[in-house]
Amino acid sequence: MERILNLAIRAPTVAPGMACADVYDLFSRDPDLLALAVVEDGRPIGLVNRHELILRLADRFGRPLFEKKPVERLMDRDPLIVDGEADIDDLGKRILTERPSALATGFIIVHRGRYHGIGSALLLLQAQMRRMQRHAEALEEAKLEAEAANRSKSMFLANMSHELRTPLNAIIGFTDFIRSETLGPIRPAEYAEYVEDVNTSGKHLLNVINAILDMSKIEANRLELNEEEIDPADLCHSACRMLRETAKRRGVEILLEVPDDLPDLLADPQFVRQILLNLLSNALKFSETGQTVRLAAELKADGGLVFTVSDEGIGIAEEDIERVLEPFGQAENSLTRSREGTGLGLPLCQALTEAHGGRLELESELGKGTTVRIHMPASRTLDTDHSTIRYLA
Repeated sequence: MERILNLAIRAPTVAPGMACADVYDLFSRDPDLLALAVVEDGRPIGLVNRHELILRLADRFGRPLFEKKPVERLMDRDPLIVDGEADIDDLGKRILTERPSALATGFIIVHRGRYHGIGSALLLLQAQMRRMQRHAEALEEAKLEAEAANRSKSMFLANMSHELRTPLNAIIGFTDFIRSETLGPIRPAEYAEYVEDVNTSGKHLLNVINAILDMSKIEANRLELNEEEIDPADLCHSACRMLRETAKRRGVEILLEVPDDLPDLLADPQFVRQILLNLLSNALKFSETGQTVRLAAELKADGGLVFTVSDEGIGIAEEDIERVLEPFGQAENSLTRSREGTGLGLPLCQALTEAHGGRLELESELGKGTTVRIHMPASRTLDTDHSTIRYLA
């Protein structure tokens, strides 16, 4: 807390019986003095404002009328008197609500009831500016510390992800080999189910680690795009083929709508495929048997390319939309808790899209489904002719 005492100017005081002419002389000797406190037995009883006194004496009848009169005749008998131990912020609020005129006339600062000094709007403004400067410096320091901590976290996650992927790849490789029964059938047969569970769990964990690794690279500004000319229709077909079995197991139909001659896209094919796979996987995960997931691509009038993934699933409440776009953020309800996930899918899609200069658009309504659009800028499309075909994946 910065106390009001720090605002005080130790201006001279005047007694209530001092002549106005003598008070005028005090003001004349110090052109920066705004006001003088009228003090009796150490306690302020009034305030004389420089400008009001000079105006009174400057009048052609004012000086002969007041110069020999005691200054208490011209003082403000009810000035703003503030306790020096109070906080400067409280003073600002008090002036605004109780005595705005004190910004022009000044105010008296006391300490333990005794006169301590004179305060002014200029001193109050200077104190507020000092506090704002200190606050800005503290915020900048905290920002730098947070950025450093975030970089350290990202580097740690990236290093740990690399360390974990090596043994996981070995587990997946060995279980794939055992599942193939190259060296003979698995005995007893129940072991085959265990091997399948280990293989599936290993692949799921590897996907999680890969997502964390990609997000860590993005946050550490270490993501590099390996750009190629790619056919977006081929990528859409490929993503649908990779998830066809998953869709069949869930009883969900994937509908693919792509133009037959979409323009080529200058982009990183691995990252664009990852975006589509993540969005389709999310749509399948939150869809029920008999529902449809749709993947579409179209060329916009401005030359940009838009991928759209929509579902008829459980949807996202409006208040949760911002949260699901944050790393590790997930909508909280009984339906989403029953689905596995890390909360990295959508944030990763958004980050990979923005790395290409694009943007992710999310629309959803609880109980009615979700639509995600990936807008790629016109600068990444290489031609403009198109027509549309529609068929089941």
